Amino acid sequence: MSSSRHLSLGPLYREMRAGLGDVGRVRVTVEFQERTFAAPGGGQGAAEPVSLVLVTFIEYEDRVLDRAQVALHGPGPPKRFLVARHGSAFAYSLDGGERWGRLVGHPRIFDLEEFEAELGEILVEDATYDVLDGSSDLQGPAGSGPRPEQFVDALDVSMDREAFLRLLRIFSTDVDDDPDAPALDAFSVSVQAADDVRLQYWWSLSDSVSEADVVPLKVRCSVSIRVAALGAEDNGAVRLDQALPDIADLDGVWAILRHGTPGVAGAQPGPDGL
Repeated sequence: MSSSRHLSLGPLYREMRAGLGDVGRVRVTVEFQERTFAAPGGGQGAAEPVSLVLVTFIEYEDRVLDRAQVALHGPGPPKRFLVARHGSAFAYSLDGGERWGRLVGHPRIFDLEEFEAELGEILVEDATYDVLDGSSDLQGPAGSGPRPEQFVDALDVSMDREAFLRLLRIFSTDVDDDPDAPALDAFSVSVQAADDVRLQYWWSLSDSVSEADVVPLKVRCSVSIRVAALGAEDNGAVRLDQALPDIADLDGVWAILRHGTPGVAGAQPGPDGL
């Protein structure tokens, strides 16, 4: 399916999401993975890959952030924290929700409405789709009714480099088309739908650590965003523990996870690199 000149990723995403609904409780899962490979010049040997996995579970109620869990997996013990709405403000927890401290600022983890709006700015060159037969035993999302006789299950989307960099900028404000930046070797984007809708994309970068040593560096990253309907759940009331310090923003939460703070359960000193 060749796209028109003005087709963007936004309507494709909305078409795949049709049936989940735009209001009520929604769970968003954001998963980021990065693998780094470095090898001496001449291709002799290769370093062990460095894997960094950031997994975020975010729940919205009427498109307002209600609760989130963020976990970072890499070298050393995993680091996790929770964020939950507390009245008109928010709270944080480092011990799985046993104790909650006050989060002074509004946590910016993932803005679903902003993300979906920005997808409309990403132009598509071509889209290849798979059509499934809805008369099989496949079941649709709860409350969505029976599957149509035929429906689009997956889209592989083609776009140019500039459009892909715009997709990266959704998660990073410092991604610039800099001629001195690592070369963008390859990238791929796909949208899938089942009981949820998923936008998945990966990209590969390459650079040299040192011109003198000629050590090639290859970095492969991937992002998966999954949106699914979520039924009513009772997460329990959030009660602030006055013994825990007020934290201005999520950078402060990460600082506690990295360096530790006396009296804060779940916080353990960690390396500065995480």
